[in-house]
Amino acid sequence: MAKATDSKEKTLAAAALLFRRQGFHGTALHDVLAAARSPRGSLYFHFPGGKEQIGEAALDLAGEAVRSKIARAAEASSSAEAFLTGIARAMAADLEQSDFCNGCPIATTALETAAQSEVLAAAARRAFQSWEREIIRGLMRFGAKPDDAAISATAILSQIEGALLLARTYRSIEPLRRAEAAVKLLAKITL
Repeated sequence: MAKATDSKEKTLAAAALLFRRQGFHGTALHDVLAAARSPRGSLYFHFPGGKEQIGEAALDLAGEAVRSKIARAAEASSSAEAFLTGIARAMAADLEQSDFCNGCPIATTALETAAQSEVLAAAARRAFQSWEREIIRGLMRFGAKPDDAAISATAILSQIEGALLLARTYRSIEPLRRAEAAVKLLAKITL
């Protein structure tokens, strides 16, 4: 049984990375199998719903990974400003380390599938909403009022997501540096 779980986890990790890099439609099932080094039979065993089911599970996996990082950043930070700049810096470092190949783990798939697949749109919504909730919690931890934290969380997530898209497109982390400055201002306004 451990081997089957390992095969499923490898498949999901490979799918999440490939969808992040080349999109859902740009990734074929054989690409996922090759990257995961999994046999074809395991794909249909673990994901009888096919590619859409893999996409949903990969988005859930990637969404939870980022949510967890945001929560840890809040816990490890001494101020709202440090918390928010830490998120922007982590995104910039990840993008730069991947030579501008790893965009947002949700956005690439969300942008190309949300209008066609309610399953994938719902998975993307769950991920983004969980990130917003963690940003709200982090801001409230540093003294923000709930309503102010909610408004700021949406602005912060939008700022970072947009900057990540620009940085990937420009092949420069400069947009994320500017986003870092913007979220510092938002932290000051929010508190």
